[in-house]
Amino acid sequence: MSEETVPEAASPPPPQGQPYFDRFSEDDPEYMRLRNRAADLRQDFNLMEQKKRVTMILQSPSFREELEGLIQEQMKKGNNSSNIWALRQIADFMASTSHAVFPTSSMNVSMMTPINDLHTADSLNLAKGERLMRCKISSVYR
Repeated sequence: MSEETVPEAASPPPPQGQPYFDRFSEDDPEYMRLRNRAADLRQDFNLMEQKKRVTMILQSPSFREELEGLIQEQMKKGNNSSNIWALRQIADFMASTSHAVFPTSSMNVSMMTPINDLHTADSLNLAKGERLMRCKISSVYR
């Protein structure tokens, strides 16, 4: 072997009498990276916990019911703006995803999941049976 292929030691071993924390300089970039890593991990875990709490709230049946109530209240007042339309889409999306992820009751064969196509003022005047029949028919055509 030639002298060029001999690997050199990365750093000399620390003296035995020197304490561990005295081995690193606070200005060393590697030391700074390792020190900041713990704070970054803590921040990531906090963010994950916050996302988990928000997800649980958004998927809760009580939140969905409250949102539906607010939408119905605004529609009764005659406020049919794009904000209500957007809230309706969010409520429909949450209703379609939350049942699949977190079933609130045991579903049997005779139960059907309504398809909330009726967003006009006509839906307020429909009887429950007629509304359910319309949902069944619309589900057949999909």
